[in-house]
Amino acid sequence: MSTVVKFIVLYLIPVVSFAAVIGSYLLVYGESSEHPLINLALLLVASGFVASSYVGVKLISQFVDETIIYSGIIFTVLGWLLGAVPVVIYLMLFKGFLNP
Repeated sequence: MSTVVKFIVLYLIPVVSFAAVIGSYLLVYGESSEHPLINLALLLVASGFVASSYVGVKLISQFVDETIIYSGIIFTVLGWLLGAVPVVIYLMLFKGFLNP
């Protein structure tokens, strides 16, 4: 897999995870927190974060191979941090994270 495809996958996974969280929130708004769609969204968000972490590690190891390419490392870390956003949003919407 080429580097460009890895970057596309790295940045596309959080977008799909975010869409799953927002879509499931809109569908189950006002219902029980034990709805099966919420568990499906958790599965998608968790697997997306694991996949983006895997792709991020592969990209960082590729950029540190012979000569260190700092811009590649920075964009990889930014993509990985972007993958953490749907996890935090899921925790805020469904698990009450950061609620008073």
